[in-house]
Amino acid sequence: MPFSLSAEKQRGKVPQVLLDFMRAPGGHSLMLKGDAGTGKTTLALQVIEELSDEQPDYYLSTRVSDEALFRQFPWARDRAKRDNILKAGKAFLRRNKETAPESSAAEHLTLLAAKDLLKVLNKQEASPSVVRSELQRLEGQVEAGEVGGEGEEGFTGEITQDEITLDLGVILPEMEVAYDLAESNLPRKTLVVVDSINALSERYGISAERIINTLQKDLVENSGTNIIYTLEESGKTGLDYLGDGVIQMLSADHDGRRVRQMVIEKLRGVAVDQWKYYLTLTGGRMSVFEPTWVKIPEHMQKHVAVKDPTARTVSSGNFYLDQYFGGFPRGSLILWEFDLDVHLDVVRCLEMGIMSDFLEKGRGVVWLPTYATDYSIIDEQMRMLVGPEPMAKSFRILDTEAAQEQSYPFITAIEGEDAGQDLRMSQIKYMLGDSAAPYLSVLGFDAMEGVYGTNVFKQTLAHIDAMRRAGHVVVAIASTMSQSLPTLREQAKMHLKFENMAGCVMAAGMKPHSPYYYLDFAGSVDALPAPRLIPMI
Repeated sequence: MPFSLSAEKQRGKVPQVLLDFMRAPGGHSLMLKGDAGTGKTTLALQVIEELSDEQPDYYLSTRVSDEALFRQFPWARDRAKRDNILKAGKAFLRRNKETAPESSAAEHLTLLAAKDLLKVLNKQEASPSVVRSELQRLEGQVEAGEVGGEGEEGFTGEITQDEITLDLGVILPEMEVAYDLAESNLPRKTLVVVDSINALSERYGISAERIINTLQKDLVENSGTNIIYTLEESGKTGLDYLGDGVIQMLSADHDGRRVRQMVIEKLRGVAVDQWKYYLTLTGGRMSVFEPTWVKIPEHMQKHVAVKDPTARTVSSGNFYLDQYFGGFPRGSLILWEFDLDVHLDVVRCLEMGIMSDFLEKGRGVVWLPTYATDYSIIDEQMRMLVGPEPMAKSFRILDTEAAQEQSYPFITAIEGEDAGQDLRMSQIKYMLGDSAAPYLSVLGFDAMEGVYGTNVFKQTLAHIDAMRRAGHVVVAIASTMSQSLPTLREQAKMHLKFENMAGCVMAAGMKPHSPYYYLDFAGSVDALPAPRLIPMI
């Protein structure tokens, strides 16, 4: 099965409500918690990216190397370099503070130059300033040995032409840099990301709760700084009450498929309409899936035929379905299984997509709709998609209501007593005349069970077998409540299941096995909605 991420490269998307929360007046703290690999770091970095034009940032990573981050987020390199220079400069000054009186003239000049550099980088002369009372109190307790004491001691860093290696001896260097940068950016709001608060706690030997409390009071509440903390914990934690916002990141296995979720547990001060999002991490970026909303437009452009993937397969009428599942094999039964709460317009768009593709190629199509249909609308829509000639020559809808046959030439009356008789292959060939092969029959089994009874699959088996032997294609459409579903699952060459997850329509291959795909219907406003498939990775 072809599988490529290259076609899915995108900028990524975080929920708008998170950005609104971070943009609201004043400072805000946001906690991102979850097990390893759930996307906490990606989300934090992507919020930085989204707000990069509005809020200067400081990313404090204690677990991930800089190079690993730069490979994923190249844009972060310049910002990180500036922060490292600032940290190195502060450490350099501290180291030389005690030795400066005895240093040589050259060393003294170097020290003065370093101080000048720090002034430019840190804007030390700028006003106003951030509140540091809690930080000073904490550092005083550390120096007195009342808290911490497990951190590193003494500066042993090294500055070379190409890089800066730091081993800082100041009491709480990363926190000091965060304060300095927040102050240098005033009155603009700075975004500080601490990734992770647990690792910073271990480094300092100070409880995470105490660090968060210090940053919360000084920077968030009194200086209007935004802070994002990542927590290497999941579920309810003892730190949840400290954040203005709490996000839980989840990743679970579902029958061998990864399912990713973001759950908003708290966001003070903003209206939250959606509390759960499904998402994917593609190309190093996170994208949440918006609830599916499909509307077939009143005016549609003509369908452009999709090339058959191979000589032995036909197109589904959707490029992405073909890309990920390889098209539909000639002479096969294809099962589309739908959850009951998948919107019927999603089903209709997929049906019309494959029927239009067959008709555009001159191939015959027989359709027994899965739900009651207004034929005047179908007539109008299909004429827009393929034009009148294929409608008259190669398109037939089977219906037990003989009266409607008089209104639309594409409707063929059937008796509705025995599906085997109504779907005789000789009759199908007669209806489709000299239409090109392979033919397509689209059978809605929920509706057929209502007409023929629950034993309808046995009645249609002769039709399915005849279609398969002749190299035609049968698409069976059934809901999860269909009595025919177990047998269809056994008989189908390809089985795709469509589910509703928090309002998002997702598809997964049962045969062949595939990950979940989000059906993204965003596209042209004057064409049949054709979903783009985005894998949940």
